[in-house]
Amino acid sequence: MDRLDAIFSPQSIAVIGASTAPGKVGHDIFANILKGNYKGTLFPVNPGAKSILSVKAYPSIGDIPDPVDLGIIILPPHLAFKAVEDAIEKGVKGIVIVSAGFREVGGEGLDIENRIVSLCKEADVRVIGPNCLGVINPLPSVSMNASFSARMPASGNISFISQSGALCTAVLDFAADRDFGFSKFISIGNKADVDELDLLRYFHRDRNTAVILIYLEELRRGPEFIETVNEITSGHRPTPVLVIKSGRTSAGARAAASHTGALAGTEAVYDAIFQQSGIIRVESINELFDFASAFAYKSTSATGKVRRKIPHGNRVAIVTNAGGPGIVATDMTVSSGLSLAKFSEETVESLASHLPATANLHNPVDVIGDAAQDRYENALGAVIRDEGVDGALVILTPQSMTNALGTAEAIVRIAMSSHKPILCCFMGIIDVSAGVKYLQERGYPVFRFPEDAAKAFGALYRYSRWMNRQHLAQFTFEHDKEGADQIIRNCLAEGKT
Repeated sequence: MDRLDAIFSPQSIAVIGASTAPGKVGHDIFANILKGNYKGTLFPVNPGAKSILSVKAYPSIGDIPDPVDLGIIILPPHLAFKAVEDAIEKGVKGIVIVSAGFREVGGEGLDIENRIVSLCKEADVRVIGPNCLGVINPLPSVSMNASFSARMPASGNISFISQSGALCTAVLDFAADRDFGFSKFISIGNKADVDELDLLRYFHRDRNTAVILIYLEELRRGPEFIETVNEITSGHRPTPVLVIKSGRTSAGARAAASHTGALAGTEAVYDAIFQQSGIIRVESINELFDFASAFAYKSTSATGKVRRKIPHGNRVAIVTNAGGPGIVATDMTVSSGLSLAKFSEETVESLASHLPATANLHNPVDVIGDAAQDRYENALGAVIRDEGVDGALVILTPQSMTNALGTAEAIVRIAMSSHKPILCCFMGIIDVSAGVKYLQERGYPVFRFPEDAAKAFGALYRYSRWMNRQHLAQFTFEHDKEGADQIIRNCLAEGKT
């Protein structure tokens, strides 16, 4: 059993610092676990309360008569240390410290955090936090919202790691709007013990996680991170890792330091680390979700094996019912390192037999504004069968004669019989909602704007190149560290810089 199982799938939880006052973190976290239909046993710990939300409260964790797997601590630093001691004595297997006032403020807070970590390492107990949102596991077998976010996300196959707790609440709200599901969701705050590398290893072993997302402010284990993530992204059961890294500017780096005590490195170093480890770096939260939906896209082979749909090359076919969006998609396709596929004569002939004379039979294929679902189905089927096409972008704009749901159904029929990725852009919100819902519920990537779909396809292609890269023979790099230090000292002594 992995020690982190007690944090993500505990059989019992004690909320130490549970409060009777609505609006306080101690009350809301306890309420969220309770209202989220947690499948284990829940104990509130508060020496001044008989019960919280009609659940019997205990003066201390030691007074709980049953075993406790996870202790969630919501107390100020000077009380948190004693709570950790009591939790270890009780025999907990994991601890989450939600409270702030530790490393990020320095001084006594930093000292208490270090003492807590030392105590827990000696007891072989893993710690999340301090200064974090908490932990969420939406899978029906656990159904645990041990956080101060009131929203329990849908269950899915994407795990999210964040160093920012408040960002998590916004991400959860954003995900709900996009019908986005998670396998695990965690805020690590100051990462005094468990950090992103521990979680990456855990999520890679997790059969319910297909894609890992990270909001990162700083790394503390660079060389180990590269080696481990390289194995995660390209070894046994490769798992894509998408990262949004803050602190690009000097002002952002200063903000990160005051936020979680993070010491940001130069961006060139981070770019090199991500490139060497196979991580896809994204520029925004919106892009993070766009790319994640594309990477979570899978198909089932004839033998029943589930595999991720990634392109074998960069040749893209575009099918659209509007010229303008097709041009926008074309521009972003090229800007994303992709190229427009050149159709074979057979494909052009097939398109000509199904499309009106006014349609464009070459890439991007314009099926004309009055296209019904059968025209989309015939056009998409023709281009996706072309051996010179590695994947397709399908763009739909809502005209009065457009059947968004019917077109979505047609796309799914074609996609189910092809190993090539097909990304969709249904432009609009209300008029295309039925089609968008149909695609999302079946796990097919759908975007609001063509440039977003094209960028997501570009990310899939970058990952494909990483997976199929040439592996060069390894060699040992010899270096004289003491000699290099002496050269630097000599230069400094001579006034050279």
